[in-house]
Amino acid sequence: MSDDIHQEQHTREITLNSNEHCCLTEAPSHGQTALREVLDERSEAFLQEMVKEEHFSGVALVMRKGSIVHAQGYGEANRAGKNSLDTIFHVASITKQFTAVAIMQLVEAGTIDLGKSIKNYLPYKFHSKHWDTVKVSHLLSHTSGIPDYAILYNVFDGFCLGNTINGMIEEAMAKKLEFEPGSRFFYSNIGFTLLGEMIEHQTSMPYEEYLKVKVLEPMGMDSSRVHGRAHVPSKNEASGHRWDNKRGKPVPDDIVSLPVTAPDGGLTTTLADFVKWSQIYIDGEAPIISRQSLTKMTTAEIPTEQKDARDTPQAYGYGLFIGDGLLSHPGYIVGFKSHFIVDPTKKLLIAIFSNNTTNEPQRISTGLLQIADAERES
Repeated sequence: MSDDIHQEQHTREITLNSNEHCCLTEAPSHGQTALREVLDERSEAFLQEMVKEEHFSGVALVMRKGSIVHAQGYGEANRAGKNSLDTIFHVASITKQFTAVAIMQLVEAGTIDLGKSIKNYLPYKFHSKHWDTVKVSHLLSHTSGIPDYAILYNVFDGFCLGNTINGMIEEAMAKKLEFEPGSRFFYSNIGFTLLGEMIEHQTSMPYEEYLKVKVLEPMGMDSSRVHGRAHVPSKNEASGHRWDNKRGKPVPDDIVSLPVTAPDGGLTTTLADFVKWSQIYIDGEAPIISRQSLTKMTTAEIPTEQKDARDTPQAYGYGLFIGDGLLSHPGYIVGFKSHFIVDPTKKLLIAIFSNNTTNEPQRISTGLLQIADAERES
């Protein structure tokens, strides 16, 4: 934990009580939540291997049945200091489940119907002649057939804003669907870009404002926000890097990757906030959507031809990969990679946020899951 956290008089801290269960200890709030460092020897030994092999830089967490089993920071966050448990990370496509929740809120309000054409809910300027049969549910499950956007766009550190987004959507509008909607899985970031446009059009609120007021704040995610039109990095926000073998150190990431829009990959968050969020999957209920909506999100919609961290077939729900008892999702943007796994039955959460794109967070989270599974069996 950083010195700033120790000096701060107005924090809320996740601590371990005598029963080793994670709990919130309330104090006069200053808008931050700190997570206490906990070290598990087997997890730490594995993570140190990842530091040597992949130059892992970021944060790692394992939580079981409300108890923090392991929570540590690794490597440099930015010029000001090292990664710690209150460091803010861009988590890229992990954002998609938050967008899905926002859509389900509008479904519950009667504003959106999952079974109707997306043209009913998009601004008229985004009414493509090819999209009549594309339903809202198809966007949520990556089964729309709409071609994803290309790499070559005018972006800033990987993020697309304003007119650039309009150009990306207009390009997709002119193309025919790649397959019949609902017939197959094909990961498409622009589907979630369009869901964001729906949210804005139906609520008359910018996406980042809607998510703040209707999703993040009600969940108590005080350190989280969306990288939107007026994003200014905070002092404890990690900088994105890649490892340079010639220099033997991390350098600013300059590798070209897909551009990112706020609804498909713009969330910035901390481990502590993500613990709060992930609890909805473990509890099977959330304060911001109904149990029925949460069940819909976490139910398999379409096979993906991929396998989960336990090497079993994986499907996709709404903003989430659905395995045999596992929920998960990766994230990748310029300078950042992430991956999380939730096993609701075993009440297990594993989260890896990295600010080094040389890392493979899914490999790391899978290794930590194997350690956790072995410890339960022993």
